[in-house]
Amino acid sequence: MTGKLNPVLLELPAEFTGERIVLRPFCDADAPALWDAVDSSRQQLKRWMPWVNDHDSVDYSRDYVRRMQAKWILREDFPMGIWRLADGRLLGATGLHRIDWTIPAMEIGYWLRPDAEGTGYATEAVKLLVPLAFELLQAERVEIRCDALNLRSAAIARRLGFVEEATLRCARRNVDNELGDTLLFALTRKDAGTLQAGTSSRRINS
Repeated sequence: MTGKLNPVLLELPAEFTGERIVLRPFCDADAPALWDAVDSSRQQLKRWMPWVNDHDSVDYSRDYVRRMQAKWILREDFPMGIWRLADGRLLGATGLHRIDWTIPAMEIGYWLRPDAEGTGYATEAVKLLVPLAFELLQAERVEIRCDALNLRSAAIARRLGFVEEATLRCARRNVDNELGDTLLFALTRKDAGTLQAGTSSRRINS
């Protein structure tokens, strides 16, 4: 990267389309769908994502959507819904988080409702996010972090060629306030070609 990057001036597409899914920022009308996806996934999500306990109403969803719209505009966070192309159903959420524009570096997060797990949707979402990070946001480093016991999440990072850099011991507390380890995976700009070689069919829509 050359010159000083001004993130607020970055032009980004309205959505990112893969073979079976489309990723796009949440809008006000998405709040009921977001609430349904979170509420129907609550028991599965709370093991890995304690924030789910705070997401307790459709009004919370509306508030979340508004706050995330502001963060998107300011380029502070890039949360997106994972929508199935075939029927427009919200399958879960993903995005680029914990952004450090001084590098730039960022972290990919994702979750799916239980009936969408094991179908490759999360893998497809990550494949769409990696070129967004490296090509449009000029990232030098992209991470995936997950609970060491979250085998599905770790398998996605390994499958897509992310380098397993560390096990962070006692780095998180679960919903029962128990300490757990976190796995840290990363791609740098230098080694990102491993994943980008498999994304030639992606489409970015303005």
